[in-house]
Amino acid sequence: MTSLLEQANSEANREKFLNRIAKAAGRPRHTVKAFEPLNDLPDQVLADQSPEELLATAKANSEAVTAKFYTCAKDDLASFLNQYLADIQAETLLLPGFKDDKWANYGLSDWVKNPEVKQTTVWSTDPGDRQKNAEAADQADLAIGFADYLIANTGTITVVTSPEQGRAFNYLPEHYLALIPKSGLVRSTRQAVEKYEAMMADGLQTSAINFISGPSNSGDIEMELVVGVHGPVDCAYVVVADL
Repeated sequence: MTSLLEQANSEANREKFLNRIAKAAGRPRHTVKAFEPLNDLPDQVLADQSPEELLATAKANSEAVTAKFYTCAKDDLASFLNQYLADIQAETLLLPGFKDDKWANYGLSDWVKNPEVKQTTVWSTDPGDRQKNAEAADQADLAIGFADYLIANTGTITVVTSPEQGRAFNYLPEHYLALIPKSGLVRSTRQAVEKYEAMMADGLQTSAINFISGPSNSGDIEMELVVGVHGPVDCAYVVVADL
């Protein structure tokens, strides 16, 4: 049976079959030409902007999709997060399950042990805790997580789904705040995807790359904007200026 399947699926048999169809149709075989881009526009998006101009563009486009946008130095990040928790009156906080070195890189080693909030839950990396994680995300007033890149052209952050912060982490809490290193600021979606391709070539494994453009925005038939129906009611981007 296996040999018959191999014979049926062989390249020679496939070519014979396609040639027979082309002959019956009275036309030559179709050949696919190599892709040739019409122009280099995807590579030139915002290419003339300096890093500071790019940051200003990212801010404008992020606010256009109703995301809150902040820049903060690493040394001020802990106090900023505590003030943000107080401003939105959060009582339950969800944090990703990254190891200490991740938090240390953002200057948050002490803060993560005792954030100024009534209850803190850490996302479990145990595959058996999937339901527990989803429930924790659903009950959280705020999730504070890490994003990989901020796309200046669209005001979009990108987040790889990982054992430390799954998809529900980003979408189920009432409020969502993403920490983005300034070095993760890119001009376009093209640039972000190229960086992910390089990461995957180096061994990155993920089930999804999430592109998040502000909070959940929906429109009904009258084109009235409704926020928070399919995700957080607000979304904050915090660019860490010295990372």
